[in-house]
Amino acid sequence: MNLPNLLTLSRIVMCVIFVALLSVPQGYAKWQQRAWEVGYVLAVLAGFTDFLDGHFARKLNLVTEFGKFLDPLSDKIFAVAGFVVLTDKGIIPCWITVVLLSREFLVQGLRQMATGHGKTIPVSYLGKVKTTVQMLCLALGGAMMVDWVPGDLWGARILWDSLLGLTVGITAYTCAQYLRVASDIVMKDT
Repeated sequence: MNLPNLLTLSRIVMCVIFVALLSVPQGYAKWQQRAWEVGYVLAVLAGFTDFLDGHFARKLNLVTEFGKFLDPLSDKIFAVAGFVVLTDKGIIPCWITVVLLSREFLVQGLRQMATGHGKTIPVSYLGKVKTTVQMLCLALGGAMMVDWVPGDLWGARILWDSLLGLTVGITAYTCAQYLRVASDIVMKDT
């Protein structure tokens, strides 16, 4: 197994661990804050591995079919885990998480349909921007969750609301983009 694929697998393992740490209930106040902080740091490290695995795969010419499958899957697992945790903690409204998850499932389904027709739907530039914006959203939301950034601070609240709006907007727009690209495939199957 090459380095980029190991980094991608480590992201999935880190997701499981950070969700467990961020799930420490409030009844364990003595341990909860420390567990949340460690979980948050682990989540940031997991997000950073997304940059590293792609960088090393391209730089060292270690792009594999397994990596092409696993990297987007681990990105989805990471995003789902992060947004579900932040929704559970009351930081992100449930409807936003439903919009984001719906887009991820829909695009994944479109890609599978395309594969069934011998075609591929490549990740668009805006799809990569969407992932970056979501990662920033998760980073700021997590920092607010562990009280490293006060959520009631005026500037933080404006930044947070703007970032949430941008995340929803770009997520919806890229979903429409993928639907347009895959429309001929969808029409063949209906």
